[in-house]
Amino acid sequence: MMVNAPRCAWRLMGGVGVLLLCGAIAAGVARWPDIAFELGYAFENGHFHGWTPGFSRDDRKAFHWLSRAAQANHPRAQYRLGILVSHGWGVPRDSDQAAAWFSRSARNGYAPARYHLGWMHHKGEGVARDDDLAGRLLEQAASQGMAAAHLALGRFREHGEGVPANPVEALKWYTLAEYFAASRPDLFDNAAFAQRAHVAHVALAVRMGPGSDEQGRARARTWRSNLRLKRSGQGPDDKQGLSKAGNRIRSDHAGNAA
Repeated sequence: MMVNAPRCAWRLMGGVGVLLLCGAIAAGVARWPDIAFELGYAFENGHFHGWTPGFSRDDRKAFHWLSRAAQANHPRAQYRLGILVSHGWGVPRDSDQAAAWFSRSARNGYAPARYHLGWMHHKGEGVARDDDLAGRLLEQAASQGMAAAHLALGRFREHGEGVPANPVEALKWYTLAEYFAASRPDLFDNAAFAQRAHVAHVALAVRMGPGSDEQGRARARTWRSNLRLKRSGQGPDDKQGLSKAGNRIRSDHAGNAA
């Protein structure tokens, strides 16, 4: 029995090694979309988290890796792929495909895709103009704390772009844009919109007076309170905008095919 002990130990160690190797492979497979995204993002920007050797900008390689991650349902990859296709970087420009990727990313809950797709529908660029859908998509991005979305919604309400002009509502959105730019500056590059939100808010508040400004601030507080309830599961979850966006993209593709 003693003679066979080393052999048993080696077998046991071999079995443990196989299990560890299988675990590593499984973990790698599970993280593959993230790895493919990181490679695509590195080639798109010409560096890997600041590391430049071996990662000069190459839009074709970026498209290759982002495509693999996007097909695996990676929301950020789907969004970045939409950016490449919409500009024609590394591939022929295709507004239909760009809209389709933005829509898939938006349905997966990625706020920048919701914001971008909202603007596309507001302007009618690459998709049919739909101000109601644009507003819903931007409000969904806003509910995720994206200051740029709050700022856009304020502009729409101030100038009556696609919606009836409403200065108090505009002041609400500008107040929220300032709030998220200050409280979450690193989220969605919010800090970059702080000055614009402040200037827009002050200019409209001076024109409308302190009474309207206070009404806007009160509405902003109510909006934030409702958002907290929604996140805690006590408020309604509006998915109509995303469903409508997906239907609109599929409808547009069917029309083009006909």
